[in-house]
Amino acid sequence: MDNMNMLDRFSSIIEEDLKIQLKNMAKDGEQYHPFVGEVLRSLEEYLLRQGRRIASSSTLIVYKGYASQIDDRIIRAGSGIELYRHSILAHDDIADAEMFRRGGKTLHKLFEEGYDEHFGIGTAIFAGNVLYSLSLETMLQSGFDGDKLKDVVDLLASGYKDVNESQALDLLFEYKTPTIEEWSAMASKRAASLFKTSMLAGAILASAPKRDLTLLKDASRHIGYAFDIQDDIIDTFAQKEEYGREPGGDLLKRKKPLHIILAMQKDPNLASLIEGGADVAEVDVLRIKELIRDCGALDEAKSISRQHGEEAKELISLTEMDQDTKGSLIALINYVEGSLDWYR
Repeated sequence: MDNMNMLDRFSSIIEEDLKIQLKNMAKDGEQYHPFVGEVLRSLEEYLLRQGRRIASSSTLIVYKGYASQIDDRIIRAGSGIELYRHSILAHDDIADAEMFRRGGKTLHKLFEEGYDEHFGIGTAIFAGNVLYSLSLETMLQSGFDGDKLKDVVDLLASGYKDVNESQALDLLFEYKTPTIEEWSAMASKRAASLFKTSMLAGAILASAPKRDLTLLKDASRHIGYAFDIQDDIIDTFAQKEEYGREPGGDLLKRKKPLHIILAMQKDPNLASLIEGGADVAEVDVLRIKELIRDCGALDEAKSISRQHGEEAKELISLTEMDQDTKGSLIALINYVEGSLDWYR
C-alpha cells in the first residue's frame, strides 16, 4: 500500500465508523430532549467535515505496525480518538474566537444562530464536554481487554489535562511576549500531547514492547512540534482558499507562534506592529508578513520544524514496527516538511 494512501484509507474507515456512532448518539439525545438531539446532530456535521484525520489515523497506523492488520476494535478506538480531538477543538475555537473550522462555522457560531453569543458559547462548552465523555465511552466499548483500556483511558485523561494547560499558556502569550523556552514548554503539551495520545494508544492496544513506547513517546513530541510550527506558519501565510479562513488571524489576536517570537527578537520594530493586535490594518498584516520573511524568522522556523521532523523519523526507524508502517509515518512527516516550502 502506498504510504500516504494508508493514511487516507484509515481516515475513510474511521469516518464511516464515526457516522454510525454519531447517528446512534443523536438518537439517544433525541429521546432525552429534542434540543439535545439537535446539538448532537450538529456535532455529527462538525466531526464529519472533510479533512485528513491524521491523529486518529495515526492510532490505526501504529496498531497495524505491531498487530500486522487492523480490526473492528482498533477502528472503534480510532473513533474515540477522533471524538477526543474534536472535544479539544470545540473549546480551542471558543478561546481563539474562531468563526470557521474546515469550511464550516465553529460550534459556538453554529449554536449562536437563532439565539445570541452567550448561548452559542455556553452550548459549545457543554458540547465539547460531551465529546470528551463520548470519547472515553467509545474507547471503553472498543472490545480490548481491561488492562489495556485502563492504560489508554489514563493516557486520554493525562493528555486532556496537558492540552488544556498548554492552551491556557497560549492565551497568556496574547498578553505578553514569551521567550523561545516558554513557547517550547507550551508547545510540548499542544499538538505534541495529541500525537502522544493517539500514537501511544495504538501501540498500547497492540502490546508494543516497552522500549518502543518510549521511542514513540519521544517521536510524537517531535512530530507535534513540527506540526505546530507548520500550522502556525499556515495561519499567517496561507490564502483563504487553502485554509478556509482569513490569513493572518493569529497576528490580529496578538498570538505568539514561534516565527513571530523569532521575528520580534530579530527586528524590534516588529513588536509595536504585532502588539497592535485588533488595531492592525490589512496593509500592516501584509507588511508584517514581509518583515517576518526579510528578517529570516520564517526560514528559521521552517528549519526548526524540519529538525524536529528528522528527529522523529530517526526515532521511528528504531522501533520494531513493520517497514510499511514506518514508511507511512515517515511519509506523513515528509508531507509536513514539504508543505513548508509552499510559503516563502
